[in-house]
Amino acid sequence: MIALILPILMIIGPGVTDVGGSLVALLFLIHGAVNRDTVALRAWWFRLALVLWVFMLATAPFALASVSDAFSRAGTFIRFPMLAAALGFWLLTEPKWRDRYVAVLLAIVLFSAVWALMEWYWVTRIVQSYSHPLRLTGPFDDRKVGIFLTKTMFPCLGFALAWAAAGSMRRLAPVGVGLFLVLLAIFLSGERSAFLLAGLGLLIMALIVPVPGLRRFMRYGLLIAIVGAVVAYILSPASFDRQIGSTLGTLSRLSTTSYGLLWQSGVEVGELSPVVGAGGKNFRDVCPEIRSPNIRLRGTDYSEYLEFCSTHPHNAYIEFFAEHGVIGLVIFLALVGGFVAAFLPQRMDPVAVGAGLGILLILWPAVPHGSFFNNWNGVVFWSLVGLMVSRVALPRPCRAG
Repeated sequence: MIALILPILMIIGPGVTDVGGSLVALLFLIHGAVNRDTVALRAWWFRLALVLWVFMLATAPFALASVSDAFSRAGTFIRFPMLAAALGFWLLTEPKWRDRYVAVLLAIVLFSAVWALMEWYWVTRIVQSYSHPLRLTGPFDDRKVGIFLTKTMFPCLGFALAWAAAGSMRRLAPVGVGLFLVLLAIFLSGERSAFLLAGLGLLIMALIVPVPGLRRFMRYGLLIAIVGAVVAYILSPASFDRQIGSTLGTLSRLSTTSYGLLWQSGVEVGELSPVVGAGGKNFRDVCPEIRSPNIRLRGTDYSEYLEFCSTHPHNAYIEFFAEHGVIGLVIFLALVGGFVAAFLPQRMDPVAVGAGLGILLILWPAVPHGSFFNNWNGVVFWSLVGLMVSRVALPRPCRAG
């Protein structure tokens, strides 16, 4: 039952989400100790996550700025893979509970999309007082509704497609309507990377979803996305310009944008200690010592700040190199390979395909990322891992007596 509450916590707040995820991880640890259940240790991705955790702990004393921050991040990281293992090997192993979990997640995704659309209507048609390109918050406390929908929509879409395939073709109509609402909310959210990743995810899912009839429907989904973009342009040309025109402009000068400068700073911080990195959570302390904190440029419509430094480099791969060096980056890449190995046996399951696709989009290299160690990002990411591996049949040890 507690697993069904987790998707609801994701829209309440990062702190509450982290407490819920940590509680699930703790209960799984207690369950494993009481029942001597070590099934998670048979999964390569979980073993690699443990290797990464031990490496972070072992190298924390060598942090360049704050050893206490490095130990704090290393010590608490284990809650994330434990959460994934709890979902994948304990709470969602029965099909009925996995279906209930995804159904709750689907309800949260649709609720967030409708909220975002109502927010857009309120601001643009009633308040009409914004001077910057519109960024929606949805039910969240900051502007992340678009990336949340992109991260979580694909396992929900896989679940909906499986439901449609089990019945008549009429079931595809509500699936199409729901997909349209979610895509429109992502587009109008103002989050450029979310919109690009959602389109990429639809293209990939149209190619790999295991049922031929559903692949045809996903091609219609791409058409829905195009129609949605046209409708969005008619309703809000400013949003269309931000998502298309501004994105193309940013890509053409990526090295001189805030993200490009942050990535460069991440590499430079990593080069200070290339083997083991600057230490967990130390980028924020070391970066200002070697780079100017920010510069200010006057744009045509509003002031734009180009930051050399932030709390993290906004790219998971550069973050690992900056804070955990080449060794940490190699372990992380091996962990990604472990996710791929766990996905391959389940590629005929639409929900697993959707969860794996969500993981892929979160880890897509050439886009800005939230911190891999952020509490809210971590719960969302590792919940997708747990959902993806929940159908993996791993051998359990036999207990005498």
